[in-house]
Formats: sequence, C-alpha cells, structure tokens
Amino acid sequence: MRKFGLMAVFVAPLFSVSLATSPAQAEPQMLGVVQTASAVPLHCTGGNCTAELSSICLHEQRATPTSGHPYTAFNADAISVTGTRADGTQVSLRAADVLKFAAARGFHTVRVDVPDAVRQAHGLVALAVKVEQPLTLIPGKSGADSDDPLTDADIELGAGPMRATATAIVDRNGDTMHAGQILARMIDALPRHGRADTEARAGLWDTAAVSHVPSHSRTGVHKARTAYNRCYRQTRIGDKNLRGCLAEAHDGLVLDLNQTYWDAVKAGS
Repeated sequence: MRKFGLMAVFVAPLFSVSLATSPAQAEPQMLGVVQTASAVPLHCTGGNCTAELSSICLHEQRATPTSGHPYTAFNADAISVTGTRADGTQVSLRAADVLKFAAARGFHTVRVDVPDAVRQAHGLVALAVKVEQPLTLIPGKSGADSDDPLTDADIELGAGPMRATATAIVDRNGDTMHAGQILARMIDALPRHGRADTEARAGLWDTAAVSHVPSHSRTGVHKARTAYNRCYRQTRIGDKNLRGCLAEAHDGLVLDLNQTYWDAVKAGS
C-alpha cells in the first residue's frame, strides 16, 4: 500500500469479480468527490447502508472506472459520518474505520457504503455522511497487474494542484452542483431496479428533496425541480424509469463542469 502525507483508507470491492484471467489494464482515473451542502442520508438494505455522491474525473486521459471499482480515500478526514440513535442522540464515527467507496456510474458518481453491522453495533437508527472538504479518491487495485500504474507523483499532483483546480471550478459552482446533489438525493430514494410505484414517484420531491432545499442555492433548487418535473412527465409511461432519467440529468450537469475543469488543466499545462 502506498504511503501518503495524509491518511489513506483501503476500500474493498462492493462485490466479488473473478479477474484471474483478465489482461493487464491501466489504473482508472482518480476522482474528486464534490463537497456536499447538506448531510447525505444513507439508505440501509441488503446488509449495507449506501448513498451516491457526485464526483468528477481528475485525469481525463485515464480510463473511466467500471461500476463497482474500489477506491481509496486520500484524505478520509474530509468526510464526516454521523449516526443517530432512537432517542435523538448523535454519534460521530471515524470515516477511516467504517466507509467503503466504489465507482457507481462512470466518474459521475461514487457509492459510499457503511456495513449495516456497524449501524446495529452502535445502536443507530440512521446514518449520514457529509463531504466537509474537497475529497480525493485513488483507484484500488483490480487484482490484475496494471500496465500503467499511478505513481506517487501522479497521486500527489492529482490530490494537490489538480484537485485545487477542480475545487475552484466544480465544488464552488454552487448552482450546478447543488442541483446535482438534490438530484442525487432523489436518485438514492428510488429503487435500483424496476419502476417506483405511483405514490413514490409523485411524492419524491417532498420525501427526498425538500429537507435539503434550505442549504442549497435557489438556482440549484430550481434546476433540480425542473429536471424532476421533466423526468416525471417523460417516464409516466414506457420503459424508461424515473431513476434512470434523473441519473442522466445529474450526470449531464457533472459532465459540463468536468469539461470546464479539463479545459482549465490543459490550458495550464
């Protein structure tokens, strides 16, 4: 395991995949996880408590991560983990001890997991995370030898100057990223497979978005509401589901800012 100036967290894969016969591949992109304007609730099911967080690609020339590819937090202290007990008391958990990260949809989102056993062990009824500072993730080993591994210099550059550029362009663009974060909260609340029922679809804004509105910009909220209204109409009939439509809207917002970041990095190189 590489050693860095900041504490790193090893993150295991979210599911097992046999790679014994896979050819050598380049390590995928480092990712920047965008600071969140509000605490992100984790949804517990199937032994894990999970949420999706908006992220960007720091290395344009490297491969996009496949879904489920494990990631390591370069600076785990940038994200806080809070549990709530039935009596309302809150408990702070050390991110390095409980969090796992993996790519979710390309470089646009990462999935953060806390084993449900952690929740039960601490007597918690709810868990939430908040990205307090710019968070940088390093791709974990896939099990196959890499033909283009990230060097320590690559990582220091990605987590340092390149992440600083991304912070200025992406994290601080409140309107666009606030819209993306509200969309992500609605995506989290929908089933991963199949269609949500009529009541869940119609009430999604109230159940998943409204509580986050006060901490997000007015323009960001408007963008998110517009995307939800459009997706709701477009998915009332047909094969396309609401979660997929909202994911497309979210990823489009992220990609636009990511492209601006890539252009800035090229201009400064």
